[in-house]
Amino acid sequence: MIAVSNTTPLRYLIAIGQDDLLGKLFEKVFVPTGVHEELTDARTPEAVRRRVLSLAAWFEVRAVRQSHEATFPVTLHRGEREAILLAEALRADVLLVDEQIGRTIALSRNLPLSGTLGVLERADRMGFVSDFPQILQRLKASGFFIAHSLEQQLLQRHEARRAK
Repeated sequence: MIAVSNTTPLRYLIAIGQDDLLGKLFEKVFVPTGVHEELTDARTPEAVRRRVLSLAAWFEVRAVRQSHEATFPVTLHRGEREAILLAEALRADVLLVDEQIGRTIALSRNLPLSGTLGVLERADRMGFVSDFPQILQRLKASGFFIAHSLEQQLLQRHEARRAK
């Protein structure tokens, strides 16, 4: 399986020390140049910048060829736009994106989606996560917003998996 990632999932997975899960879940994670530039920008936390510059072989930066036909119904950030176009060009198995506008556009273009929480839940389902509730707490502490009702659903599904 190959994935294309927007900035947010990578940024938060790195921030909570769980970016290695991407290498376990996917053969390759591609990021467009615009996303790589966001992740290595001076305003990005130092730990994230350092980690992005030393990610393993499963991580690859790709330039995106943008044509005039690639129009979007709303203005997207460069990273989101490039991630959607790269996912289409590579016929990626999944596009990793958290922002609602980007997700809506990607769905309208029939791209399979996941976000940071989807990655963590899939890793938990596959046995790659030792303490899912603690990881959710670290994610929230890093600034990632999780609605209380969604958090409860994730924890209930985790408990149901553990009960089996």
